[in-house]
Parts: sequence; C-alpha cells; structure tokens
Amino acid sequence: MKCSGPPSGVTENVEIPAVIVLRPTEAGAQVLREVCAGIEEEGVPTRVVVPSGDSDTDSETVVLAHEAAQASRLDVGVALGVEAVVVHHAKLPERSPAQVVPAEAGTTGWRGAGRSAARIVKGLPYGEA
Repeated sequence: MKCSGPPSGVTENVEIPAVIVLRPTEAGAQVLREVCAGIEEEGVPTRVVVPSGDSDTDSETVVLAHEAAQASRLDVGVALGVEAVVVHHAKLPERSPAQVVPAEAGTTGWRGAGRSAARIVKGLPYGEA
C-alpha cells in the first residue's frame, strides 16, 4: 500500500526544525546572507522571520535572539541588530546570550556567528567569530 499524503480534508502543516533568524528591516541583506551561509554550511536549516518593531540597541537584540531561540524547535535563535549579531540558546538566561558579534566584525564575523549557532544545535564546541 502506498502512502499518498494526508487524508482528504486534512491539512498537513509540518514545520521543519530550524534555527530561527530574526531580521529586522534595518538589518542589511549582506549580514543576513552571511549568517545564513554560516548556519547552512554546517548542514542546519534556517528560517528567516521579520519581527515587528525595531531593535535599536544590543540589549533589545539580545531579547529578540532569546525569543527566536524559544520559538525554534532546535532551541537556537539568532537576531540581527544594527550594532550586533546575537546567537542565543533557549535554555540560557535571557540576558546571557551564547555569542554577541559586533556589526564591525564584517563578513567573516557574521558567517562565524551563523556557524556558532549551527554548532550549538549539533552539540559541538563553537568559538569566537
């Protein structure tokens, strides 16, 4: 017997586990591209979400990253801010992110932040970006 999907009238809503990346509208496309590339290079899927409101300060970006981690089935979230890229784990205290990479770190640092997020998911050591 072949399985051909859900019975008629039943909607299949399966969300693939992924690192959630919150990208406020003011965060640059290049930052997003590098962070996602770092995550995907480690073989971990991403889901990009545009939050409502802005993240003007590092502390707001830290809170957003924690919220992303809480919403992720993989317990890891990343928030892109004007001043920093923040990687967070759902089980860490809200104000204690796993990693904060300053915006000035450039493409290598941004990609490293993505790689760190993926390595946290995989349970591997991660380093500074």
